Amino acid sequence: MLLGRVFRNRTQPMASLMLGFFIILISAATIMYLLEGQTQPEQFGSISKAIWWAVVTLTTTGYGDAVPSTGMGRFVAGGVMICGIAVFGLFAGILASGFTEEIRRQEFLDTWELVAKVPFFKILGADKIASIVKLLKRREFTNGETIVRKGDAGDAMYFVVSGVAEVKASSGKIELSKGTFFGEMALITGEPRVSTVISQGSCLLLELDVADFRQLAGDTPELVRAIQEEYRRRLS
Repeated sequence: MLLGRVFRNRTQPMASLMLGFFIILISAATIMYLLEGQTQPEQFGSISKAIWWAVVTLTTTGYGDAVPSTGMGRFVAGGVMICGIAVFGLFAGILASGFTEEIRRQEFLDTWELVAKVPFFKILGADKIASIVKLLKRREFTNGETIVRKGDAGDAMYFVVSGVAEVKASSGKIELSKGTFFGEMALITGEPRVSTVISQGSCLLLELDVADFRQLAGDTPELVRAIQEEYRRRLS
């Protein structure tokens, strides 16, 4: 399925590349027929025979059953070899970029679905959510795993998508469930973490690091204001 989407999205560049491959193939076979047809009629005596040599050379297989004997023929053969490497290198690059783009697209859609599950983000429109999705990173934690530790530098905040995160604060334990967030205090104040947070069972979070938080402050001020209001509420 993924491979099919990649080929569909890259049909035009791959078709152009294959057209270039066949142009080089026919051109190389014709030139070698003209250069080597008289001296080696068994290998290059016709265009069809020369095409076999061109295919073997362009694909860098090099069986050695047909080898040019003239200086000009060898010069052309060297150029054909380089063209073959270039063509297949470009083909691999097109497929690699297609796979990368498709994987990023799938990750974007998966993150969008997770963001849609967090009630806190419902105050935003689709365009704002699209910009936030690019900044959030999916994080999964197992039961009893430490998410943040008291005294550590506050380099990220977290939104709870599913599961429960337990905050071990000086005033006691607080459980944060779906739709809540934590870690914003350290981002706003720049001070170390004041509490340790541990996952209770399997916990799925969305992480927003400090650099992206500052970018978000400029792009989506209403969301940052809501985070700051929650921060002031918790202080009180």
